Amino acid sequence: MELELLSKQELIVELKNLRLENEILKKKQSETLEAVKILVMKVSHEMKTPLNSIIGFSEFFKSKTDNEKFIRYLDNILTASRHMLSLIQNLIDITKSQHKPMELSYSIFNTGQTIEEVIKGFQNESIKYTVIDTTLCADYTRFKQLIYNLIANAIKYNRQNKVINILTYIDSEEFYFEISDNGEGIKKEDFEKIFEFYSQVSQDLNKRQIGSGIGLALCKTIAEAHKGKIWVTSTLGKGSTFTFKIPININ
Repeated sequence: MELELLSKQELIVELKNLRLENEILKKKQSETLEAVKILVMKVSHEMKTPLNSIIGFSEFFKSKTDNEKFIRYLDNILTASRHMLSLIQNLIDITKSQHKPMELSYSIFNTGQTIEEVIKGFQNESIKYTVIDTTLCADYTRFKQLIYNLIANAIKYNRQNKVINILTYIDSEEFYFEISDNGEGIKKEDFEKIFEFYSQVSQDLNKRQIGSGIGLALCKTIAEAHKGKIWVTSTLGKGSTFTFKIPININ
């Protein structure tokens, strides 16, 4: 009986020690993650300055030449630099969102014109779109960022010489945006995972599913900050459709 009681007491002490160690590990993990976030923010901001210089000088030289070959080279530099700048901004934004909810600056703008402006920024891409002209009350910059990230994602994983389709519509006082690619598709069990920050899923299928997920994670953050939702439907071998919805007006 005494041995049994002693064993129980030892077990209780051991359990308390394990809980204490677990709390210490959690605290260290939290401190490490915080240090990583700060480092990411600092490095990202430092990278933006030279990239902005590259973009600025490239645009300047492009305006000063009529040489088609040079213009083509400069366009390649501009496209790559803007893409890198977008990735860095995504990283900054998603890192900030880990600290506190995303802050929005609401304004009223036209959806059709705004989406067309974003689409025109993607040169030589086969994008077909049917977008409605409606007035939306949302964060203009974040809305464009959301559209840009989804188009860039579709282009990255679309098959060559295949068309990307964009459709927008209104239902029950909510604005809907759909974009469909013709890529290899995504497994159903990975639908939620691709919206996770730095997710790693099903690496045997395609490059979409071994990506960092920063762009799509930010899309989810932006949509939910607007009290909306984003989701994906997909068929393996046929492609994927990403859809988001947000309220037309502030509730």
